[in-house]
Amino acid sequence: MHHLTDAWARRREPNILLVHYDNLCADLDGQMRWLADQLGIAIPERAWPALVRAATFENISRNADQLVPAPGLSKSNAAFFRRGTSGEGCEILSGAEFAGYRARVAGMAPLDMLAWLHSPRPGAATAMP
Repeated sequence: MHHLTDAWARRREPNILLVHYDNLCADLDGQMRWLADQLGIAIPERAWPALVRAATFENISRNADQLVPAPGLSKSNAAFFRRGTSGEGCEILSGAEFAGYRARVAGMAPLDMLAWLHSPRPGAATAMP
C-alpha cells in the first residue's frame, strides 16, 4: 500500500499517471491511446494494431522470459504473469478473511484510493465484497 498511496497522493502532478489494470483489460486499445496522448507520444495509426497485440496479457505471458520485470521474483518467469485477471482475493479468501483485509487496508490508505483500487471491473455485475 505504501507505493500506491504515495502515487495516489501525487496523482495530480504532471509526471504521474495512474492506470487501473481492469481498465487496461477492458479496453487495452483505448487505454494505450489515452496513455500515449497523456505522454505526448504520437503513434502512427498503422502501428496501433501491432502495439496493442504486443501488449495483450497472452502475448506478455507467452514472452515472459524476455519481459518479466524482476527475474527470480517468482518460481518461474511465466508464473509472474499468473492469469491476467484481478480480484483473485475474492476467490481464495473467506468472507471473514476478506473483511480482515478491508479493515487492515482501511488503516493504511486513503478511502478514495481504496475505492478506486477496489472499483468493480468495467462491465462486472458486482464489486468485490
